[in-house]
Amino acid sequence: MDRVFYVFRHGETDWNRERRCQGHTNTDLNEKGKEQAALLAQKMLDFPLDIIVSSDLNRALNTGMLVAEKKGIPLIVDPRLREMSYGEAEGLLYEETIRTYGAELWQRFQTFTKENDHISFPGGETRKIARDRFFQVMLELIEKTEHKNIGLSTHGGALRNILHSFLPENHEMLPIPNCVVYKCEYLHLEKRFLVDPKPI
Repeated sequence: MDRVFYVFRHGETDWNRERRCQGHTNTDLNEKGKEQAALLAQKMLDFPLDIIVSSDLNRALNTGMLVAEKKGIPLIVDPRLREMSYGEAEGLLYEETIRTYGAELWQRFQTFTKENDHISFPGGETRKIARDRFFQVMLELIEKTEHKNIGLSTHGGALRNILHSFLPENHEMLPIPNCVVYKCEYLHLEKRFLVDPKPI
């Protein structure tokens, strides 16, 4: 059976606005973020969804809960959908992170190529580790459930990390504003994932 994943980012937080590294830090939606999540929930009424699976961090969980409640469908919490851990860089402004750890590390961390798969900040996760745990959730949903249309409530870096793994390595960077939604299909007969690179 083919599956369709609707992968979406949470609404805005104060740390988003301030341009801070969030990672596993459990920040909440701000007022704008709550409004964005409510609009997303309304938008998602137009999509066939059987279930929402969400990161356990408040900003994604509360976004996912609004969508699930609006649709009247179940929500499951799975911490493997968390953002990548930034380790010692969490809480730092982007500019502070660059000053502390260097522009080269920052640039490599932001570049989604295989050669940068094992880059991390001190105490943080590599992109590969974060992507592997996220991918495991998708595989389990495919192999162990009958859900055809699945919403994944997650984070900007996590979203970009997983979707770029299904795109050509030289593909332009996907835009990831708050509450963006991307469609990712699993084609059962071909055993592959197909990403629509345009937000829906």
